[in-house]
Amino acid sequence: MRARSRRPGVWRQPVFVNANDELRDQLLREGVLPPADVEAAYKQAEEVGLDLEIVLRKSHRLSDTHLTALRALRQGVTYCNIGDFLPALSNAALVSEELARRHVMFPLFQCDGVITLGIKDPNDLTAIDQVRRLTRQEVDVVLAGETELLGLIERAYGTSRYIEETSVADSLTELSDAAALEDNQPVIRLVENLINEAVRQGASDIHIEPTEHELRIRVRVDGVLREIAAPPLALHRALVSRIKVIAKLDISKTRTPQDGAFHHRNVEHEVVIRVSILPSVFGEAVVLRILRNESDSVTLNDLGMPQRVLNRFRAVISNAHGMILVSGPTGSGKSTTLYAGIKSIVCPQKNIIAIEDPVEYRNSRIRQVQVNTEADLTFANGLRSVLRQDPDVIMVGEIRDRETAQIAVQAALTGHLLLSTVHTNDSISAIARLRDLGVPEYLISSSLLAVLAQRLCRRVCPECKAPESPPEFLLRAIGLESAEQLDFEPMRGKGCRRCVGSGYVGRVGLYELFELNETFSEMVVRGESSEAIRAAARAAGMQFMVQDGVEKVRAGLTTVEEVARVAGRA
Repeated sequence: MRARSRRPGVWRQPVFVNANDELRDQLLREGVLPPADVEAAYKQAEEVGLDLEIVLRKSHRLSDTHLTALRALRQGVTYCNIGDFLPALSNAALVSEELARRHVMFPLFQCDGVITLGIKDPNDLTAIDQVRRLTRQEVDVVLAGETELLGLIERAYGTSRYIEETSVADSLTELSDAAALEDNQPVIRLVENLINEAVRQGASDIHIEPTEHELRIRVRVDGVLREIAAPPLALHRALVSRIKVIAKLDISKTRTPQDGAFHHRNVEHEVVIRVSILPSVFGEAVVLRILRNESDSVTLNDLGMPQRVLNRFRAVISNAHGMILVSGPTGSGKSTTLYAGIKSIVCPQKNIIAIEDPVEYRNSRIRQVQVNTEADLTFANGLRSVLRQDPDVIMVGEIRDRETAQIAVQAALTGHLLLSTVHTNDSISAIARLRDLGVPEYLISSSLLAVLAQRLCRRVCPECKAPESPPEFLLRAIGLESAEQLDFEPMRGKGCRRCVGSGYVGRVGLYELFELNETFSEMVVRGESSEAIRAAARAAGMQFMVQDGVEKVRAGLTTVEEVARVAGRA
């Protein structure tokens, strides 16, 4: 960027106007913003002596991604939107963390002796030369957004610490399976540190996946998989063998699936790890499910239900008999909601029994039965036995077959409160699901009290959230036709250390509650479609899940993009 003075021979404070002029001309030429908005922002930038980019970003007229792409066009360099690719986090080994952070850069790809370097400033020749000198490879430079680069740097270097703490020497890359069994081998610490790192990030699952040339490790945080740094591929067999040993599995079997479990504890936490091992083309793939016994401490007030839904759900779960269903996909928090509901009604006067597959959270205040198909203890058989145990409240982990559905309905009709889950897209579709399972309409209308549908969406990070202007297609996905309908400012996380560059920390539920009143019961008996019942519910003022999502965007709890992802319409 050149500085120029007003009059030859007279020195003045340099005025950096060229970049602002170029950006203003580009915006006007390409019609990115209304001319009045461009001129107003340009005037503000000139008055306060700031770059026009900064003014546009702070006023939220244009996103960081959009501004970076425009800058790439002006500078004649290639722009790379990191979100569209999957950079290898193992490339962090090519440059130091200090160098990457100082110059805001990261080696995105490496192929045929050429490194593709994403960098904030493509004119930073010092940084580019350092990378070329350190790696002894050719460097192809692309412009990338600062926010995306910082998030990538945090993911790459922040998650590699569990490997560094292990102090795995180069000689360990030749570890045999037998070595993994020795108590003094660093691979044991590697497994422990991997689990500790996943728990620290709040992960629910760890995926260990061998590929042809490298080992990939991903963790599922807040419902979304994210890649973390991985040890060398040569450690894969020892890593899997160690997991098999602590899960009491057969280390000699490498071509058949195996399932197991073990406890993991340190000074900060104790969790149960469920293990699934599946042979793949490039070796055994491992998924570790991390189970925290947190549902015992969760109450209905903690779930984030709208007050109206919370009040009605409390009322309906206080019934002495009938069936209440919670619907949603796998991992949407259905079991947590059921346990929170049970906690609200548990008392010495009630006998509460749960049948689950498996029992994920132990609760000493209720009797829990685990399904065991090898012993012929299925949901249906278990439910029959439970009915002979004088229960007041029965929780069935899932209604997944015709026999279980029919016994559950009969239990609800004979003086028991039955709680269970179904896999449907929304609350009203649960009626069609029961029909598909062979339950007659008159029994559905007589037994079903309510269906609570839910999804979990990610909470926007409180440390780095800032207002955003969502694109029109996302607004339409949540039922808003245009930005003009917004009477609030949506937020979005820019990415920081706390959220490991993702822009999100934790999750919040989206809910809708469908209660069967006399009108809806008659519609069910007549066999009317889900669409007809949904239209009647809408006319009666029922709030649907996507509407709850809009309210949570309004409250600054989540983003338009998240609500569209988990509850939006196509």
